[in-house]
Amino acid sequence: MWRSQTRRPLASRPDEPSHHCEREADMSDQSATGQREGAGTSARVVLLLCLLAVVFEGYDMVAYGTTLPSMLADPAWNLTPARAGVIGSYALVGMLVGSILVGGIADRLGRRTLMITATGWFSAWMGVCAIAPDATLFGVARFFVGVGVGALIPLAAAMAVEFSPKGKNHTYSAIVWAGFPGGGVLASLLGLVVVDAFGVRAMYWIGLVPLLVFVPIMLKLLPESPSFLLARGRVDEANRIADRAGIDRPEPPRPGEKVGPRALFTRELRRATLLFGLLSACGLLLTYALNTWLPKLMQSSGFGSSSALTFLLVLNAGAIIVPLFASRLSDRIGPQAVTAASLASAAVAILVLSTDVSSWLLFALAFVAGAGTIGAQVLIYGFAASYFPASSRAAGTAWVASVGRLGGVTGPTLTGLVIANGSNVAPAFYLFALIAVIGAIAALLVPRQRNNAAVGQAAAVPGIARQDATT
Repeated sequence: MWRSQTRRPLASRPDEPSHHCEREADMSDQSATGQREGAGTSARVVLLLCLLAVVFEGYDMVAYGTTLPSMLADPAWNLTPARAGVIGSYALVGMLVGSILVGGIADRLGRRTLMITATGWFSAWMGVCAIAPDATLFGVARFFVGVGVGALIPLAAAMAVEFSPKGKNHTYSAIVWAGFPGGGVLASLLGLVVVDAFGVRAMYWIGLVPLLVFVPIMLKLLPESPSFLLARGRVDEANRIADRAGIDRPEPPRPGEKVGPRALFTRELRRATLLFGLLSACGLLLTYALNTWLPKLMQSSGFGSSSALTFLLVLNAGAIIVPLFASRLSDRIGPQAVTAASLASAAVAILVLSTDVSSWLLFALAFVAGAGTIGAQVLIYGFAASYFPASSRAAGTAWVASVGRLGGVTGPTLTGLVIANGSNVAPAFYLFALIAVIGAIAALLVPRQRNNAAVGQAAAVPGIARQDATT
């Protein structure tokens, strides 16, 4: 069974000074310069910054849905439902573009710079949404919001895993990803108060808060990835950041090791790269298809509109709550079995949703379905971020996000076609269950990471405490 990273402190070579002394010297330097500098680079501070960034992007993506009814009712926007749907897809396409772009450059330009840039980028374009005079410019702005959000997603995943303490890779990843639906909840709650009182545009003005307030905080507190610095030969700086964050020091790249996207399709990683792409496509297809169509499917099954919407709430509640516990289990037994079991349980729950059982059981099944589909996507991101080596981690998570977006774009359309061509809604549930089973199989087929030459090499390198090769 594949397990998450193991990290071991490695001994210094006899002919070189002990890094225990060096670490003590670093700590002395930190004490001499005061607590402010060290506090800004702790692992928990990095986790909080990543979490808040994802909360803001969740807000920005859901804000459109909260303002859409008012925009459709306002003749000034000249929006039809069809045109509104097209504008909604612009952000998804932008997310795909952003994920692809950042995958090619993050492991070369650094996580910190791009993460701060992406946050400022999507926030600035929310301001453009606020001043857009018509739906055309508004749609362009939504596309560029999506570009920034798509770029931030793999960066936040990579940073959360890299700055996670020993044995908490998947827990940190799940906490960060809980921020996305959390941002959606924030947008929904603010929408209830803001839209009627201050108008649609106020929701988008709020989207400027990250640029004006959060980006300056990130500039002050967010450190660069130690693995990125080490790969650039900035060894002392990498070790200092790792020490102050309370994490193990990074492992240096192997001689001739490929960096970034080129590493993903080497013989060692090619199969895993393709399987992670399939796994993410299944996860996001289910995420967007269920979020789009579940209320309609349950309404067609005989439930009233309010009850049908409650199914959506329960679905997303499962997606928020369960991954926080499943991620801890992933840290203990490995993410492969947990991810596969989540998707398999979702497949069973979705199949039973298509049958005639009691309402309370259906709500429970919707909770399980949300945990095993939308929640499984949280596990998939953490699985991938901890699987790929540090030299290609951002590229790997960007690949997972990019291919997943293809599934996300396909899901609602494919489900609509199935419903349109059938006399009942059962085939749509069968489709969801089949996709979940394919995802579970893909998770089980991801090759185990094997100990390789990096282990032996790292053993000869003094002071290297972070071990990415796994068993």
